[in-house]
Amino acid sequence: MSGVDFIPISVSTLLPREVVGLDLYQREASSESFKLYRAADYPLTMDDLGRLRGRGVSRLYISKASQSVYQSYLRRVATSSKNDAVPLTARVGALNEVVRDVLQTAFQREDVDKTVHAAEKLGSLATEIISQDEFTASDLFDVLHHDYATFTHSANVAFYSGLLASELGYSETDVGLITTGGLLHDLGKLDIGEEILCKPGKLEDHEFRIIRQHPGLGFKKLAHREDLNTGQLMMAYQHHERLDGRGYPVGCVEADIHPWAKLCSVVDVFEALTSQRPYRSPMPRRKALELLDRDCGKAFDPEVLACWKSIIHRDLAN
Repeated sequence: MSGVDFIPISVSTLLPREVVGLDLYQREASSESFKLYRAADYPLTMDDLGRLRGRGVSRLYISKASQSVYQSYLRRVATSSKNDAVPLTARVGALNEVVRDVLQTAFQREDVDKTVHAAEKLGSLATEIISQDEFTASDLFDVLHHDYATFTHSANVAFYSGLLASELGYSETDVGLITTGGLLHDLGKLDIGEEILCKPGKLEDHEFRIIRQHPGLGFKKLAHREDLNTGQLMMAYQHHERLDGRGYPVGCVEADIHPWAKLCSVVDVFEALTSQRPYRSPMPRRKALELLDRDCGKAFDPEVLACWKSIIHRDLAN
């Protein structure tokens, strides 16, 4: 089989002593060929996973024909409870893969109803995990993807938003709503062509004007809905506003920007800086925080940014 017959899966989603039910492959470093690593009926062990991570292997591969089996496995792991003795890292990894898959499908279909309903369910699942006492930022950072697809960015911003909201002391109910808002914050980008969103070079002025329309476009898609609250709508509409009034689409100043939008603004920029982009490589997290700090009090709320910095610094210190 050629490389086009395989898709990568995250090692972090695989459970020891669990039969996943599909053949797992490794990619040969010196070629485009794939070698069977573990047959479908043979479980992994903790030693297997430890050796993979020790060699820096974060991805294995499955055949495209097995994707539906893997998705069923992921949903079972992501929705497991504390009583199932599933490691938290595996639950987070599985949930992240499910979120990306569901968002990608919903975004491609451009069905706002299904996207919102999916976001609400996924937001609740993410909040259940984020709110656990043993959850740490490392559990999250170790499993996230960092490509420049809109659905990946939205998934990451949602997890970051929930993590930050929890650290700021929001109730578990609000953390769920904020996480859902993060999943929906860039919905307006569905109306912008890939030739602009994925352009490898600097945007022309007219292209940047088109990009700046996405908060308003997203707000229009969501504003009539009675199942979203004001804070979630403002996460979509105001996440590019700045405290000093130099943001867009309106140019709101600090007092006019919703607290949830201020939260979303910080993690939205951080996620963009630390992920792959068509025009640059991912930035180290420390460097991203330095850039955010330059706009503290001008673009970003000082209290919110300080809280996010403490989360990142705590994780980097471990």
